[in-house]
Amino acid sequence: MASGRIFKSMGAAMTRLFGLAAAVTLVLMTAAAQAGLSINAVTVDGRAISLPAGTRAGSAGSEPLRIPSAAGRVLFEFGGAAEPISPESDAPEAEPPRPAGARLRYRLDGVDSAWRDGEAAGRISLGFADAEAGIIGSVQEELLGESAGWTGAVAGSPWVKGTTSGIVPPLTKQIFVNVLSYYVGAAVGVMGVDDVMLVVEHANGGRDQYDLNVELSDPASLDGLPRNWTKSGTKLAMSQIRMRGSPAPHAILTIVDDEPDRYGGWLHIAKDRVEPGDRVTLSWSAAWSLGVGGEATAEYRDLKPGTYFFRIGAFYPNGEPTGIETVLAVEVYVPWYLRRDMWAGAAAVGLAGVVTAGRAANVRRIKRQLAEMERERQLEQERARIARDLHDDVGAGLTEIAVQTDWLRRDVEHLHDAEITGRADRVCQSAVELIRSVDAIVWAVNPKNDTLDRFVGYLTHSADQFVRAAGLGIRLDVPDEVPATPLPGRVRHNLLLIVREAVNNAVKHAQAKLVWLGVRLDRPLAGGRVTITVEDDGRGFDPNEPADDGRHSGLDNMRRRADDIGGTLTLTSRPGSGTRVEITAPLA
Repeated sequence: MASGRIFKSMGAAMTRLFGLAAAVTLVLMTAAAQAGLSINAVTVDGRAISLPAGTRAGSAGSEPLRIPSAAGRVLFEFGGAAEPISPESDAPEAEPPRPAGARLRYRLDGVDSAWRDGEAAGRISLGFADAEAGIIGSVQEELLGESAGWTGAVAGSPWVKGTTSGIVPPLTKQIFVNVLSYYVGAAVGVMGVDDVMLVVEHANGGRDQYDLNVELSDPASLDGLPRNWTKSGTKLAMSQIRMRGSPAPHAILTIVDDEPDRYGGWLHIAKDRVEPGDRVTLSWSAAWSLGVGGEATAEYRDLKPGTYFFRIGAFYPNGEPTGIETVLAVEVYVPWYLRRDMWAGAAAVGLAGVVTAGRAANVRRIKRQLAEMERERQLEQERARIARDLHDDVGAGLTEIAVQTDWLRRDVEHLHDAEITGRADRVCQSAVELIRSVDAIVWAVNPKNDTLDRFVGYLTHSADQFVRAAGLGIRLDVPDEVPATPLPGRVRHNLLLIVREAVNNAVKHAQAKLVWLGVRLDRPLAGGRVTITVEDDGRGFDPNEPADDGRHSGLDNMRRRADDIGGTLTLTSRPGSGTRVEITAPLA
């Protein structure tokens, strides 16, 4: 009887072997279409495992990737390996694309019924600036993933209405509307925006409405710039004008983002239309489809035993397939110590002991994981609550204080008392600065921003907007690829405030014409270090001499923040030769 069970087990094993060989043959037949895409790494429960030979080069390999069925979390890391796509439209090109600039999608056959995208989002924002174009505050709405009913092109897809509004802060002299293909993730995709309307409800009871739809300088051509919009972003060619056929043919704003590390945008600036205390509402209609390019990850949990095929594909920005895929066979196997048929001839007591020990270990591991996940979930909920409270309570209260102070300043102007008027001006300016600080703190506290790529993206974007709004030039030196490695909130918050103080000094005190912001990474995936440099070509100063412009107290704060996160801050400056601030901090 025992020998019969053993032969039966051997027969079942041979059947599985032949089935697996057939699956591997199917995968190898598709290897010719896989050039340009690669699966770079696979981790199981946080531990890296070896990949089959040839997988990194885009081949499926000669054998499947074997994963034990006890694995709780499997993470695939993959990406493109060639030059970016540069389409002239959001429809597929006649020539094959080059995958590094392609939109990456993935699916696990046997689990997923359709292709999946990594998380990416664009942004539509309404901002407020003073007379010198200094940004005072903004509100924004994100366009995440794909709009409902997306058909593959902007013109033929259903349009989704959106709106955002805010109270005009003190000192505001102009407002701006910004449409960007970057907000979350290394976005690749298509955005179309139409029916843009700006409504101003004045504090005195009046109401104005402005139509911000595209006004072509030459109605017969879509190649020129509109009269009421300018291109923005890091690649202006992404910002395009297209035609929408309904309700009548008319021009619309479009962004075709074909590079993961760059983004396009449209900017509208309006002057002298609002007063502090007014409510401004921005509305629009949009159709979009955004995914991830360059590098991406896919996570699966608690896979059941069996053979799967993990596929990654290169897609055009609008989501249409290019036909380029890479396939990796994955075998989720039951370890020998858990297969009862392999223990048919073993002693019942020994089998029971092994199974009991294995189950007890799994239960302890799962309990620890659940406890850790619960602690992390509670911490993130608390941070998110603090961010909401700061934004809704403190931010709103400061705005109200600033508005009331601005009105008080106007009320005392007729007294012609320079001291009283000066005090009111200083209080109003302090309130505006606090509003800016609260906005930065809300971003820093929000747990969804605790990754290195989001920090670098927010840092460079905010610095670019602040410096350009002040009328200065800026040069950014940032790595082409920034990994989404976790970045502790305390490190992210202090680095942001240090860089913000350095850029603020360069703009307000240095009398500079050009500001340089550089980011350098050292082993970012292994808990390495990040170095950020802010340099200007201004008048410079002697760090050893006392100053009355507030710069030295700001430098002391920067050094304390660097010490708090275990980093080092170096300041180099002398009169007439500009200033250089460099901060190096650990990522872990």
